[in-house]
Amino acid sequence: MKVDRNEVQLKESEERYQHLVQLLPDALIVLIDDRIAFANASALKLVGVHRQEEMLGQSFYRYVHPSYSKDLPAHIQYLLKSSQPADYIYNKLVKSCGDTVDIEMRAVAVKYDGRSAVQLIIRDITDRKKMEATLDEKNHLYKSLVESVVAGVFVIHGSSIVYANPYLAEMYGYSVEEMLKLSPNKLLDETDFKIIHKGIINSMLSGMKQFSFKCKGIRKDGSSLYLEGNSTLIMFDGHLSLLGTVQDVTFKHEQERVLRDSAKLYQKMIKFVPEPIIISDAGVIVYANKLAMQMVGAIEASEVIGKSVFEFIHVSYHEDTIQAMRHVMRSEEPTPYQERVIVCPDGGLLDVEISSIRINNYLGKDVMLSVIRDLTERKRAEEMLVRSEKLSVIGQLAAGVAHEIRNPLTALKGFTQLLRNKYPEQEHYFEIMANEIDRIALIVNEFMTLAKPHFAEFNSAHLEPILQSVINILETQAILMNVTIHFRHEVQLPYVHCNENQLKQVFLNVIKNGIEAMPEGGELTIAAEMTDDGEILISIHDMGPGIPEELIKKIGEPFVTTKEKGTGLGLMISTRIIEAHRGTLHISSHPGHGTVVEIKLPVSEQTNL
Repeated sequence: MKVDRNEVQLKESEERYQHLVQLLPDALIVLIDDRIAFANASALKLVGVHRQEEMLGQSFYRYVHPSYSKDLPAHIQYLLKSSQPADYIYNKLVKSCGDTVDIEMRAVAVKYDGRSAVQLIIRDITDRKKMEATLDEKNHLYKSLVESVVAGVFVIHGSSIVYANPYLAEMYGYSVEEMLKLSPNKLLDETDFKIIHKGIINSMLSGMKQFSFKCKGIRKDGSSLYLEGNSTLIMFDGHLSLLGTVQDVTFKHEQERVLRDSAKLYQKMIKFVPEPIIISDAGVIVYANKLAMQMVGAIEASEVIGKSVFEFIHVSYHEDTIQAMRHVMRSEEPTPYQERVIVCPDGGLLDVEISSIRINNYLGKDVMLSVIRDLTERKRAEEMLVRSEKLSVIGQLAAGVAHEIRNPLTALKGFTQLLRNKYPEQEHYFEIMANEIDRIALIVNEFMTLAKPHFAEFNSAHLEPILQSVINILETQAILMNVTIHFRHEVQLPYVHCNENQLKQVFLNVIKNGIEAMPEGGELTIAAEMTDDGEILISIHDMGPGIPEELIKKIGEPFVTTKEKGTGLGLMISTRIIEAHRGTLHISSHPGHGTVVEIKLPVSEQTNL
């Protein structure tokens, strides 16, 4: 009778532990001669099968990824012979549906049905591997942790620990016997214990059977360790109990702290780099240094941070930018500088070039860092160079063409006059011919002006009398066209090193153009002032209809003009004269708001005559 009672107790104990094993969050598989003799529910779920019979008797290598199957026997033997229960190996399994899953695995030699067997404890670490990859993307080969991350297993009933596996005891620095005498609140930080206890109660009330948790543990020696775990509500010995697994994530916790500190250091470094820099995450700006904000004219960080990069890039460059972003996030190399047009918050456009590179682990994410360069000055310099080259080419062409045209032109003009006197009844036609010949002569004269080298004498002179004399010449024309001229200048302008007649020709051309741009009348403003760069700026602003955007960039080229009978050579000549004075001539216009011509001249070193 006693034997029967022992058998019953033994059977009950066996059933109890089988139930415990079936409910373990970790997969548990028993192998006999590499074939599966037992698999718990978590193992079935791990490989994606529904019934235990589908796995029993199958070779375990059926579920092992081919790249790991060759070395797996040696690895299992290593684990079986290891004296450290915390040792584990990484592996990869192939689910029944063909998907792969990353795992970590421990192996223990056991007896199963009286035969030698190998017990595998397997944990799905797919999500954790992704998380760890963010901490160090370059570390492609995961190394073994000092402590087993397969996890410690525990069962808690009420305020008592009724089961603890050897790894859990080792994790805390206790023996298993010591662990079973402790209350759970002795192993956890007081605040975390209250939070977890409250979570358990809420789970019970809401009907949840499983939940995860994070907490800080207290080792036997009083030191702290950081834990992550999963727990399940089970029936154990007829009582509602908590079955759980925990792993030591102290190392990860420290790495995250280091990562946060590193990100702060990156921000400090980037803040003081003498280039406009932005950092974007999936197209959203997460950081912009002061120079980047100044470039677009932003005052508050909220004007930039949190907004899409496409709000600041002209729509014509959106597709190119998307392609560049995709390339950056797939590459380790920075992109070459690429031209873009930035749209500033005030609506202004800015020519820039941008180079980008991927930055790993910026606050736990892979982001894109972009360096921006303002091309405004370089574009202006290139335009001036192109225009200067055009002037040179036109000058060379003019030297030959004008000479060849002048002689036959003189003959045409003379014979036209003779015919005009002979056939007075055809006066209308001869008048047209004479006007067109005069127009050709005007163009030839302007060509000769471009072609002829200017060796005029330069002297130091006041700018205000030069401008005033030109205004006096054009004032009558302005009055006839109902145009009012306003002349503003600083009280005492410095001298400029110039040829007065050439400067008068420039001002005459520009001011005359401004007056003729307002046939219905209006105001023309002339201002002269010193700049912060130590130059004199002369601006002539008319209130005419302005110049279309597609034409403004071509103004100054030969035969590009807004006048019905203009040649476009006047501005070319003016540009050449200003360049000979070591100055610059720049035209800007907004349709409906008139045109502004800005002329900058260097100050003469001689301040007194």
